[in-house]
Amino acid sequence: MRSARSRGESGRRALLCGAGMKKGMFYGVGLGPGDPELVTLKALRVLQGVGRIYAVASRQSDRSVSGAVIAALPGITAELVELEFTMSTDWGERLARIDAHASAIHAELACGADCAFVSIGDPMTYSTCSYLLRSLRRLDPGLAFEIVPGVNSWSALAAKCGEPLCEDREILRIVPSYSIAEGEAPELPECSTTVLLKTYRTRNRLLEALPPEARVLYGANLGLDNETYSSRRDEIDALPEAYLSMLAVKK
Repeated sequence: MRSARSRGESGRRALLCGAGMKKGMFYGVGLGPGDPELVTLKALRVLQGVGRIYAVASRQSDRSVSGAVIAALPGITAELVELEFTMSTDWGERLARIDAHASAIHAELACGADCAFVSIGDPMTYSTCSYLLRSLRRLDPGLAFEIVPGVNSWSALAAKCGEPLCEDREILRIVPSYSIAEGEAPELPECSTTVLLKTYRTRNRLLEALPPEARVLYGANLGLDNETYSSRRDEIDALPEAYLSMLAVKK
């Protein structure tokens, strides 16, 4: 594992490799919620064939969740490069970091290397992959790419709890919990299931705001060794909070 090259070095490498050389393919690959057995056969085939795999570096440990999933998969020979992204409230700063990483990946693609960017869950749903792909396509409008979808975490939660997310004409809504302001109650339309994502630091206040008749499912770190899930409110309230967590509220 190593960090990405600087923008300047990546640019020089792209210039050296670009002339007359077939460019590599970029893959955005979903790894599912964290259980290596939920990685699709297509995702595994792609990852076994690329020369370099990029993942988001963890801010909590030495190895990211994506990196741990990759390590558990058979037949992976690619170099793993973990990229550090910023969670700054300044979107200009965030996008600048994404563009810098896209430049480094573009340099490898220009040299003919097939590269994959992996993400937990689905790469086109609340994922860094979509921003990275957009930046790469600005650098190369003719970019050769393929997106391999992954199992969503809310599907994994429903499976763990043995509860259907939606039936018949019910509506499924996916809402980032941090979009609900302090003191506000989440909107819960009738005959719907609302999934509140990333409930770290918001879970208990959201639970207090839910109507008593609502059916609640909670899951955290699904597919990992420290996974927890429950459909009992008193039990949920006592569980430690986790970054990779969600509430599914049926009304």
